[in-house]
Amino acid sequence: TMSEITDEQLEELKDAFTLYDKKGDDKVDSKQIIDILRALKLNPLTSDVRKVIKDSGLDGTRVDFPTFVSIYEQFKKRPTIANYEDMVEMFKTFDRDGSKTVFGGEIRQILLNLGDKMTEAQIDTMIKPQENAEGYIPYEPMLKFVMSK
Repeated sequence: TMSEITDEQLEELKDAFTLYDKKGDDKVDSKQIIDILRALKLNPLTSDVRKVIKDSGLDGTRVDFPTFVSIYEQFKKRPTIANYEDMVEMFKTFDRDGSKTVFGGEIRQILLNLGDKMTEAQIDTMIKPQENAEGYIPYEPMLKFVMSK
């Protein structure tokens, strides 16, 4: 049902959807679904979006707006929990010298921006004990801790 989404949200979805409709046929390329979801502040995993598109038989097709809305709703409901490997990969991009540590401030930003909105207090509880004197955190043990929650 479309009932979960307010008219205002629907308007926002339609605007984002229309931006990606390059042919003017009120459809978007299935490959663009993930970009539209991200433009709408969702942070789904690429593999999850691919799976939903494949399972819905939409691979390589152009997707209409009602179909897109139902995909959006699926991802909106989902907790976007990346798996451990995804997280390690992400932290590696911040680990500039390969020391397996990242700066606490950067982790705070990442966690604040993750799909699962954590409060600053929750993030502090998690990060403070792990930070060394220079404010760096060994991320693998931290991720293991986070993932086990």
